[in-house]
Amino acid sequence: MKHHGSLRPTWVLIGLLPLACGSARPSTDAAPAEYYDPRTVHYHDEVFDPLVRAVQCYKAGFELAAPLIELGTDEAVELRFDDLRTTTLDLSYTIEHCNADWTPSDLAKGQYIEGAFQDMVRTPRMSFNTLQPFFHYSVQVPNPMMRPTRSGNYILKVFHSDDEADVVLTRRFLVMEKAVAIDARVMASRDVRVRDIAQQVDLTVRTNDLTVIDPFGDIKVAVLQNMNWTDVRTGLKPRFIRNNELIYDHPPEAQFMGGNEFRNFEIKDLRFPSLRVAAIRTGPELMEAVLADDPARHIRVYLEQPDINGRFLVRNDDVDGDPTGADHVNVVFSLPMEAPLEGGDVYVVGGFCDFECRKEYRMQYVPERKRYMLVAPLKQGFYDYLFAWLPQGAALPDLTRLEGSHFETENDYLVLVYLRDHQQRCDRLVGARFVNSRRG
Repeated sequence: MKHHGSLRPTWVLIGLLPLACGSARPSTDAAPAEYYDPRTVHYHDEVFDPLVRAVQCYKAGFELAAPLIELGTDEAVELRFDDLRTTTLDLSYTIEHCNADWTPSDLAKGQYIEGAFQDMVRTPRMSFNTLQPFFHYSVQVPNPMMRPTRSGNYILKVFHSDDEADVVLTRRFLVMEKAVAIDARVMASRDVRVRDIAQQVDLTVRTNDLTVIDPFGDIKVAVLQNMNWTDVRTGLKPRFIRNNELIYDHPPEAQFMGGNEFRNFEIKDLRFPSLRVAAIRTGPELMEAVLADDPARHIRVYLEQPDINGRFLVRNDDVDGDPTGADHVNVVFSLPMEAPLEGGDVYVVGGFCDFECRKEYRMQYVPERKRYMLVAPLKQGFYDYLFAWLPQGAALPDLTRLEGSHFETENDYLVLVYLRDHQQRCDRLVGARFVNSRRG
């Protein structure tokens, strides 16, 4: 039997916050059609079921690692998530190979999967000692039942029962082969207009023994800042070719705003307030963590502060990191501002929402308190976040309008190099390189 639950928000009253945003315990009423449409699958990170929370996908063994593994090794990608229903679901999963631009490749499943084409998600574990009951699911790929046999971009898709069209969530992960060498560094921009606020990724690709017929057409490069797929940069072309070296000298596509260090808070222990938390209190159904006021930083000088570059860590210190013992908490965000901004909306973004401006993280202006506020349910742990400005009609948010931008900001970059394999009719991921703006 398929279970289709969903969430109808129940508003939480926080002081003078009338209808901030967020939800407490879920109901099992029918979901709004605009929120949950399992028939529409996009090839990016997406959650189709609002009762599914705290989705994490990372290289197994380290929660903060990018979901990038090497082909033919023992490395694995781990996916884990919570379902807030009181009954378990019959879930299955599969993987799909994609081109460099995250469109489905022309390969049949048998050409990139060794073993079963789909498999059941193992029996979940139930939460313990939490106000919010949930079932915790996890999947690792590759595993004895399913193993990718080609490098490239992959989508890990979880769906109900054996109906692959009834999708619960999708997650990106990367399978690479070390066929090229990548030299990358973060430098100051040559554009004097943005020299104080931008960072430039410069790189050289050495193809070694790899046969490349058309380096301008067959080699594709993508660059990400802090694993933010909403702003992935593509279309880079080599400026020079020297023997087996492709030299990308200050490619304009790889110039990023430096942004600012991430704001963060810690709710690993709910017995007392900790980092950036002003108060911990008991709410109607869940515990509430009220964050300290976070003023806008767009006119401030750069201030160095430690962060984890947009990621988040699920943790309850009392249960030694067991995700089934970490509760869900209503977190109250607050952005003081004398008047609301015209022409757009303010969102809270970070790795916990895949850096996307989702409606459940849209802030509302509260005139009586002269601030934007949001109540959002998040799982216990450590979180990085930013306030994002999304102009009306814009596809991408502006992360500098409220946060500012500085060339000194510490950021992680990931350079991905693909080769169009015409014989296999797919894009192979032939190299990957992490580079930090400070450490190189």
